[in-house]
Amino acid sequence: MADNLKCDSKDPRDKNYSVVLFPFLKTSLPVQIGSLMFRSTDDLDGLPSEQAKSVVEISEMLFVWDNQRIEKATYSITDRIDLEYLSNTTVLDEIGEIETLIAYLYASPRYEFNDLFLTPEHANTLILTPNRVSTALLRDSFNVVSLDETENPVTESFEDVDGYDGILGLQHYLWVAPGSRVYGTIPRPVLNISQDLYFDIQRSLERADYSFLFQILQDSRIENDQRDRALTAVRWFNKANTRHREEVESFICLSVAFETLFQLPREGKTDRLVDVISLLLGRVPRLNEWADQFYNARSSVVHEGSVNQTSFIPNSKSGKDTSKTEYQSLLAYGREIFQLCLGTILTGTSLSSHADLESKLITNSERFEKVCKVMSDNSLPYSLRLEQLETLALKIHRYRYVRDTGLNRTEMLGAFCASASVVIDSGISISDEQRKALGVMIEAPRSDNQIEKLEALKTFVEVTKNHEDLNNESSEIHGLITLARTTWDYLFPYYFSIKREANK
Repeated sequence: MADNLKCDSKDPRDKNYSVVLFPFLKTSLPVQIGSLMFRSTDDLDGLPSEQAKSVVEISEMLFVWDNQRIEKATYSITDRIDLEYLSNTTVLDEIGEIETLIAYLYASPRYEFNDLFLTPEHANTLILTPNRVSTALLRDSFNVVSLDETENPVTESFEDVDGYDGILGLQHYLWVAPGSRVYGTIPRPVLNISQDLYFDIQRSLERADYSFLFQILQDSRIENDQRDRALTAVRWFNKANTRHREEVESFICLSVAFETLFQLPREGKTDRLVDVISLLLGRVPRLNEWADQFYNARSSVVHEGSVNQTSFIPNSKSGKDTSKTEYQSLLAYGREIFQLCLGTILTGTSLSSHADLESKLITNSERFEKVCKVMSDNSLPYSLRLEQLETLALKIHRYRYVRDTGLNRTEMLGAFCASASVVIDSGISISDEQRKALGVMIEAPRSDNQIEKLEALKTFVEVTKNHEDLNNESSEIHGLITLARTTWDYLFPYYFSIKREANK
């Protein structure tokens, strides 16, 4: 199939793209995850010829075991990532988050046995970037025997060929070229028949907790502390599930996941764990027994390096001899309890976010103060300051009718003046009338009644009064116009009272 695709013969180092794959996951339809659109490797519609050629070449390198090639995988095209220099780290970070969430999605346990649907290794990503690759990196020439000289010739030359730099699971570096084989990080991973990335994600989005997790990838408004804590906890949860991990290590990883999620103190973790889980899931009988046994196992690993009891013992506190009564794995229960707790927390976070609860607890006087601080922070680029200005201005406008006794005329005018200075200094495109009005605002002298700055604010509002549709304006000035109009809504009664007194 690759021979039928014609492609430019330019140096692969000049190609401005990389290919991101889930080698062991398939999808029937394109699916958007974060900023990346993932498709099946047999779907090349609309791709430029050189990108289509790369996808075909790479898909022919993917093997599950021995000489069994994977028929369909999942891929996305992204901006070029030079793995040698770790360029485009923003995209790499997002790919890492996507891999984390997909691994968590497929960790959903079966109802009866609580075993994993798929291990995290199934969600390992493969990133390949077109490059010139030395044959010395493609094939070993010492202490190996090539079974097929035509397909995999052993050579001692160090010539460069067109190929790809790669990284598997964001950990293992590799170099490949057409004819190479790429296997997973575990021997013989199971390719699940029912697995379908598109439909699996669509079904998961019906639940508020999964929906909020995927929202983390796209919504920059989510607080960093919230997203970092959730993602860190999920990463440790995934580490507890890998096939590379011994069972004793999994106890450590899963306990770290709980402690990160709940922000447990260093002392009294068992009691606090039971309290938090009971608060989130209700007073479930025997839950405290599981918590005691789980943390006893975890403590044994930490202090002794091994654990004798890995199964749950029912009625351990009944006083009866239950030493021979073992039930399911403590880890299996722990996985399900973690997912239920994370789901409850994320559902609550989603509800409070939808209700805008956090914003309702912040006053507009605090927001005007925040505008002053952000605008005067020279460590931030102009674009970021103006982006934050728009967010703050929209909140100020939304809550402008809420009683706030902390509002201060000087601070409100100062916030607008500081914002005007940033707009002027940034050099963004605005009309001459707007620029002149902002210049008057910045240069206006201070006085007891602030009449000069009020006049300048009034002029700027009048200059922009015909711009009801802010989409007609440069996006960078939306925040400033919104802030000006809301500030004028607050201050125009005071302005006209000054004018009446002056007329008297």
